[in-house]
Formats: sequence, C-alpha cells, structure tokens
Amino acid sequence: MVDYLCKLERVKKAIDKGVDFLYSHQLDYGEFKTYASWNRWFLGSWFDSTHFSTALILYSINEIKDEKVEKIRKKAIDFLLEGKEAGGIWRFWTKRNKKRLPADLDDISVISYILKLNNVPFEDNLPLILKNRNEENLFLTWLVQEKDKKEVSWWLDKIHKIFELAKHDIDDVVNVNVLIYLGKEDVKVCSFINQLIESEKRRSLYYPHSFVLFYAVSKAFKEGIKCFQKNKQKIVKSILEKKNDFLRKDLETALALNTLFNFDYQGKEIEMGIDYLLKRQLKSGAWRRGVLFLGPFPYRYYGSEELTTAFCLEALQKYLNLKDEIKKQN
Repeated sequence: MVDYLCKLERVKKAIDKGVDFLYSHQLDYGEFKTYASWNRWFLGSWFDSTHFSTALILYSINEIKDEKVEKIRKKAIDFLLEGKEAGGIWRFWTKRNKKRLPADLDDISVISYILKLNNVPFEDNLPLILKNRNEENLFLTWLVQEKDKKEVSWWLDKIHKIFELAKHDIDDVVNVNVLIYLGKEDVKVCSFINQLIESEKRRSLYYPHSFVLFYAVSKAFKEGIKCFQKNKQKIVKSILEKKNDFLRKDLETALALNTLFNFDYQGKEIEMGIDYLLKRQLKSGAWRRGVLFLGPFPYRYYGSEELTTAFCLEALQKYLNLKDEIKKQN
C-alpha cells in the first residue's frame, strides 16, 4: 500500500515537472517548437514553425487540471486562431515561416477539433472537408486551390509535384483525424482503416510508425467512433508484441500507453510503462524527442521534446484517472 501511494505521488510530481517544462518552453506568442531534421536522430535540427504540434500538445494536456495548463491553453488557442485563414482552414507552416504549402485536412481537422473541444468559435469548414474526397470516398490529404499554385514553395512543387500528388494522396492517420473532428462514423473510412489494421498494412507518407495510427484510432474510439471496436484486441496485441519500441523509446511508449488506456486495457504492461516513463523523465521535466511525423523533402523528420512530453503527460494523467476510477468502485 505504501509503495502504491508512493508511486501515485511520483506520478503527480512527474506531471507537475512536465507541465513546468511546457509552461517555460511555450513561445511568447503561444507556439510550441517543432524541430525538423535531415535524419531521424536529429543530428543537426532546426526550429520549423508549424501549427500542428501546438494543437496536438493542447489535446494531450487537456485533462490536466492546473493553473499553468490554463495559461498554456489560452496562449496556444490565440496562436492557432492567428494562423486561421478564410473559410476556417490552416496550413502546416505558419505565417512566421517563409515556406509555403497548400492547406491540408490533417492540420484543419486536428486544430478544428481542439478549438471545438474548448468551445472556441470559428467558421464552418465542414463543407470544404466533406467534399475533399477521392472516387472511393476517402478523404484526400491536401486541400488544393488554384491560388496555391502561385504561393507554394517552388522547389516543393518541382521535387514532389505536389499538385499531382494532391489528387491521389490518401493517408490513414489523416482520415482518422478527420473522423475525430467530424464526430461520427463514415462507412468508407471505417472500412478502409479496419482493413489496413486487419491486414497489418499501412497507407501513409507522413506517419512512419504504426503506433501513431493506433493512437489516432484509439482516440477516435474514445471520442465515440465505435466502428474501430472490432480491432481493439488486434491493436493491443500488436503493441505488446513490439518490444523494440514499447518500453524502449520515450515517444513510442507514451503513444502505446495512451492507446492501451483509450482501449481500457489494464494488464501488467500499464504499470511497466508508467515505471518506464517515470524513470526516463529528464531533470528539465521533459522527455526526449522522437520522430512523430515526416514532412516534405528535405525537412523529413519532425519531433520535439515538447511533443514527447505532452504525450507522456497524457499517459500519466490517464493513469491517475484510472486509479481514481478504481478507487471509487471499491
């Protein structure tokens, strides 16, 4: 009993330290830094201003009750609203960034959802999203408009032929993120994602690790998209079998734990994962950065201590919530 109470205190202290880190590392205008690198080890990386990471961080710390989190939230929401364009759309790179890309459904959906979660009003962008589909009724990643052809960074179009890619680019995680924002099931998307999970295949140019897909699917399930229930056990089994990532790497362990929590898994691996995160927290209160997503060439690898820390805090808070629920039931 003493050890159990001691562990809960350690978790609470770890959350406090992590929140302090985020609070002190949020930029004055509300953004959290994202780093881009040529390589997955971030040897030679630089700050690349984007809306996306800040929105992800806001979601991960949403359940933490703390005065500093409230201050973080207010500044971050102001930053996200500043980046909004007419019609309620967002682009990956911010206006502070000289580089330019077309708007995309990943940024639009993730940012729109966190604003909706916080009761922040913005233009109705659902018609734009709902019609941005391919012939199979799956959501296309890019929301390409004619004016973007003049604004996009020329070298991106030259290397990637982005406007041709945009006509066909379907991403599994992006489609799940759209469903989370829509707040309802879509037969075509549900079938597409479930088939990928069942066949252990992926369809993503931007999210190399399957744990990101699993995390997104579990979030959707938690937010009421129940068509993914059929693959709960398969996802849990897949996570527990990936021993080179779960309980070996900070970011992947946090994503795995959050997925397990969202699917109501309560096996011994939960305690093992929390112990791992407690052991891995740095003196600064952060956890080490890892590759969360891939960007356009040559800025391929993206991540940050802030992102990893937010996912770790989400897992630690879910752990406390679970223990509170168990205590109420007993």
